Amino acid sequence: MGKRRRKRAGFWLKGICLILLVPVFITTLMQRMRLENLIYGKEGAQEVLNTIDSVEGMEREVREHQENKKDILSGQAETRSGDSKDEDEETEMKVLQIVAQEIGIDKSAETIKAQCVIARTNLYDAMQAGTKEPESMPPDQQQELWGENFDKNYQKLKSCVEATAGETLLYNRTYIYAAYHAISSGRTRSMSELYEDADMPYLVTAECHADTTAEGYLSVFYYEKEEFLEKCRAAYPDAGLTELTQIEIVSRDAAEYVTKIKVAGETYDGEQFRHALELPSACFTITEIDDHVRIVARGMGHGFGLSQNTAEKLAKEGYGYREILAYFYKGAVIGQAGNL
Repeated sequence: MGKRRRKRAGFWLKGICLILLVPVFITTLMQRMRLENLIYGKEGAQEVLNTIDSVEGMEREVREHQENKKDILSGQAETRSGDSKDEDEETEMKVLQIVAQEIGIDKSAETIKAQCVIARTNLYDAMQAGTKEPESMPPDQQQELWGENFDKNYQKLKSCVEATAGETLLYNRTYIYAAYHAISSGRTRSMSELYEDADMPYLVTAECHADTTAEGYLSVFYYEKEEFLEKCRAAYPDAGLTELTQIEIVSRDAAEYVTKIKVAGETYDGEQFRHALELPSACFTITEIDDHVRIVARGMGHGFGLSQNTAEKLAKEGYGYREILAYFYKGAVIGQAGNL
C-alpha cells in the first residue's frame, strides 16, 4: 500500500510539474521564435512607407522654408492678417483634418494638442510661401478609419484643435520648420549636421530614451547578397554597382543617422539612400553574413523635431503640450497665426 501511494504521489507530482513547465516552455519557444524572426528579418518587413514622415523632399522643403523666411524678414512676402472669421474657421478645419492624418487618435490629449500646433504651423507656413500644404484626411476617410467610434474620436480631435486655436510655433517672428517623426533612434537630430546652411537652431538634439523600447523601434531586413545588390542597382541604375564592398557608410551625425553613403564611388545623402531602399530610418547598419546581407534600422522617420512616441511618454508623465513642444523645439515660442 505504501509503495502504491508513493507511486501515485510521484505520478501526480510529475503531472503538476509538467503543467507548470508547459507554459514556461511555450513562452521560451515563442521568445526564441520572435528572436529568430527579428534576426532573419521576418518581422522586419513592416509597412515602412506608412511611417509618419514628410522627409521625401526634405532638402526642397528646407530650401523653400529658408527662402520664405528671408522674404518675410525683408518684407517681400505677404502675411495673413487673420481678420476674417470665416477664413480662420476654414483653416482650423484644415488643421483638424491634417492632424487626423498625422497622428493616431489613441494618443493622449496633450500629445495631440502638440501635433495640432505643429500642423497649424506647417499649414500657415505653406500658405504663406505658396507651397504644398500638409496632407490631410477628409471626413469620409475619418469615418472609414474610425467606424462606429467616429463621433467620439472626432470630438476628441475637435477639442484638441479648439484648445490650441490659432497657436503656431515661431522663431524670430517667423514660422518654424516644424518637423516631426514617429520614433527616434534614441535622440533627435540637429538640422545643422545635415544641412550646414540651415538656419534652424530650434532643431537640435533632444534625448528620447523612451523610444528605444517602443514597438517598431527596431527593424531588421535580411536579403540574399545578390537580391540586395539588385535592389541597390534598381535604386541607382547608373552607379555601376557590382560588389557589396562598393557600398560604404561615410559619415553619421550625433544621433547615429547616416548622413553620407557611397555607392560605387558616388556619394549620396543617408536620407536619399534610406528612401531608395524603403527603410524606416536613416539610422541603419549594413552587415554581410556569409552570402546574405542584414540591415538593422533604428527608429521610424527622419529623426528631426518632435518624436511622437517620446511626446506621448512625456504627456503620460504630466507634461502639457506647451512643455512638450518646448522640449523638442529649443528656443521656439508659441504665437498666434497671422500676427507676424
